[in-house]
Amino acid sequence: LQAIAELLGVPPEDRHLVFEWSNRMIGAEDPEYQVAPEAAFEASADLYGYANRLGLEKRANPGDDIVSVLLQAEVDGERLDEMQFDLFFLLLSVAGNETTRNLISHGMHALIEHPEQRQRLLDDPSLLPTGIEEMLRWATPVMSFRRTATHDTELAGQPIAEGDKVVIWYISANRDESVFEEPFRFDVGRSPNDHITFGGGGPHFCLGSHLAKLEIRIMFEELLRRLPDMELDGPVRRLRSNFINGLKHMPVRFTPSPRLAS
Repeated sequence: LQAIAELLGVPPEDRHLVFEWSNRMIGAEDPEYQVAPEAAFEASADLYGYANRLGLEKRANPGDDIVSVLLQAEVDGERLDEMQFDLFFLLLSVAGNETTRNLISHGMHALIEHPEQRQRLLDDPSLLPTGIEEMLRWATPVMSFRRTATHDTELAGQPIAEGDKVVIWYISANRDESVFEEPFRFDVGRSPNDHITFGGGGPHFCLGSHLAKLEIRIMFEELLRRLPDMELDGPVRRLRSNFINGLKHMPVRFTPSPRLAS
């Protein structure tokens, strides 16, 4: 969250609010985060309201941040209207937060559960790029999305008519035996790795894929260097959701690394 909030231009004192609203929206099906079905809608309204206030501030005092760029950008002589900007802010703040942090949690959990794979990364850091791709396949933070067919077609013998709503289960596709050899095996050296965690290409491909990979790489470079013996110290609790593959709690123990020189 800190990374995407910094890029968006959200002041440090407001970032906990964005985090809370995001949790309430994404965790609508989880009783730990929701006390009433209306809470998710209230959280989205709060986030929209905050986007409007931040937008007013950035219009008056633009900075070197994404919100300022969005507000000033023109396409074919037109700028984003208020609703478009609100939706854009929600997309960037929620999608840029929930997915990456859950991927990092799942990735660390996978390395703890497969110590031989973690040892491969410790012995050969050059495997980290393929390891990250495998974490993306393995975790699949966004499990599904719905699309609308733009024309009649057929997929694997199933007719799909124009206008039909089609649910894409990324988490199932990332375990497809016809694409991946031993798909239920976690392998940090897997190559090729044609996962669709960021989407299947085209206009719906994830806008933040490069930022996500950068954040994940930096995080695991430091985790592997500083906390190479991390292990579970209690049961892992998963988010109740049919949309986000999230981990709510993952207690761990480790040997603290020596304090680094400043």
